[in-house]
Amino acid sequence: MIQTRPAGNSDLRERLQRQLGDGYVINRELDGGGSSRVFLATEVALERSVVLKVLPAVLTDGVDGARFRREILIAARLQHPHLVPLLSAGDTDSATSPSSCHWYSMPYVEGHSLRELLTRRGALPMHEALRLLRELATALTYAHAKGVVHRDIKPENVLLCEGAAMISDFGVAKALDDASAEALNSGRRLTTVSMTLGTPAYMAPEQVNNAKVVDHKADLYAFACLAYELLTGSAPLVRTSLRATIVAQLSETPVPVRDVRSDTPASVADILMRCLEKDPLQRPHSASAIVKVLDALAMPTSSRTPADAAAVASGAPRRGVPRMMIVAGALLVAAAAYWIFLR
Repeated sequence: MIQTRPAGNSDLRERLQRQLGDGYVINRELDGGGSSRVFLATEVALERSVVLKVLPAVLTDGVDGARFRREILIAARLQHPHLVPLLSAGDTDSATSPSSCHWYSMPYVEGHSLRELLTRRGALPMHEALRLLRELATALTYAHAKGVVHRDIKPENVLLCEGAAMISDFGVAKALDDASAEALNSGRRLTTVSMTLGTPAYMAPEQVNNAKVVDHKADLYAFACLAYELLTGSAPLVRTSLRATIVAQLSETPVPVRDVRSDTPASVADILMRCLEKDPLQRPHSASAIVKVLDALAMPTSSRTPADAAAVASGAPRRGVPRMMIVAGALLVAAAAYWIFLR
């Protein structure tokens, strides 16, 4: 569960409340926002709880506030059951303060983050991990089809509500990039934003090397790192230091997931290792490929085509097992009847 941050500097909270006016009432500050400041507030008109996230200055230096708000509103058009939608955006005292801060709002999701779940339980049972991964993959498929890339897929940005997974902060990186006054003239803003929003343990090699070429394939790489952690308890290329982790993302090949967790379905292991290819062109074309693999696992055995059967070989239930159980049951019934006859 998200914790309340201890009382501290109230200047930002006061500035934010002034900018919001009577439309929102800020209740308290929440912990868990990393370098951002996160506040729980009430939207007065609808009497609902929302989260206000204030971005750090390192991300917003040189960003055009009006353009940022417009881009956030474009991202707010994303509507999917496994995405936390964006609602609105603004900046604090932009007309009177040279150090204005940019913020955006989201619905308040009651629950906890995937990071908290992993910290508490470690690697998840296979059926639970595959269900969560399918939910996340469907959200990626939808957002990518709309032309929106996340750039920072990680357990901290996945919220769990009543067991269902929801990705938060989708579209924020793109809004920052597009709102930068220098984005069209140089790669500095793109590199700064992508490197700051990206997290080394889940960061695709191209996001480290040349952030200007980052597309949806970087999200597939991060998704595979997250999936690897769900299945094994640890992301594939985490090292003892930040620098070593980045070097590993650039140059090292992850240990095959089935070498770490042998009950991983072969088709799932294959698609995840393809997503972890250093070359984006060697990764699947879209997240829909991941969804298809996971759907094939859930398909009833009798309705699978030969192609489906090949896709889930070595990881899916085998058709012969139910028949063996039926035969064994019949033998037990016959033995019981014979024993009753002798008595």
